[in-house]
Amino acid sequence: MENFKRYLELRNYQKRNVIKILSMVQEYRNYIERGNLPTEYINYLKQRKHKTQPHKNLNVSTINNHLFALKIYKNYQKEILQKETNLIICRSFKTDLATIEVLSPEEVQILFESTINTRDKAVLASLYYLGLRIGEAAELLFEDVDLKDGKVLVRKSKTGYQREVPIHSKATEIFEEYLKIREHKGDCFLQGQKGNLTPSGIEFIIEKLAKKSKIKKRIYPHLLRHSIATHLLKNGMELIKVSRFLGHRSLESTQIYTHI
Repeated sequence: MENFKRYLELRNYQKRNVIKILSMVQEYRNYIERGNLPTEYINYLKQRKHKTQPHKNLNVSTINNHLFALKIYKNYQKEILQKETNLIICRSFKTDLATIEVLSPEEVQILFESTINTRDKAVLASLYYLGLRIGEAAELLFEDVDLKDGKVLVRKSKTGYQREVPIHSKATEIFEEYLKIREHKGDCFLQGQKGNLTPSGIEFIIEKLAKKSKIKKRIYPHLLRHSIATHLLKNGMELIKVSRFLGHRSLESTQIYTHI
């Protein structure tokens, strides 16, 4: 597992995500070592209890996280170890789970209207209009936001690939206002009170805005990414273009949004 850990680190996965992925893959390995079949792992996860909340089963989001960890592990074995695996469960997990709940365009607008704080609006715009993952938003460099050419360079991604993302006109307006009050305390685009805004800082901002908006749905940073992907597909953008926008390595990852 040490080599797999190094594989994740070289692809710029955040430290906390490396720990989670390693734990999930190790759980699968332990399951197989007990003589269980890979094809039964889905049912095992559905029936497994939370480690910290033993009265609850794993929810859909957590099971999807297990799926993603196994998919990365499968790619590692194929790319680095040059061998095929019996992780046939990876393809069937998502189709067996409930669809993703997203915010409507009206709810997104309510969320933006829930704050007059320019920095917080810039955080929302990064997650929604740019479709960034929370780690990508936190590590987005100031120099990589090009308002003149209307594009953002995402250098650090959990897939290990860089990509350029177009800046929506509404995001441009928000970013221009934000730059007028942005304090140069760090090298990242989004700033907190003491420097670069951290992923936990972004989570706190979204939780604060969610409460203020009074939207009934559970709102978290990645939900904004889910929402923009769904809205782009509904507006007619081709699946492959949405996949590139999100920085997915394969169309299979993007197909979870085709429930629309």
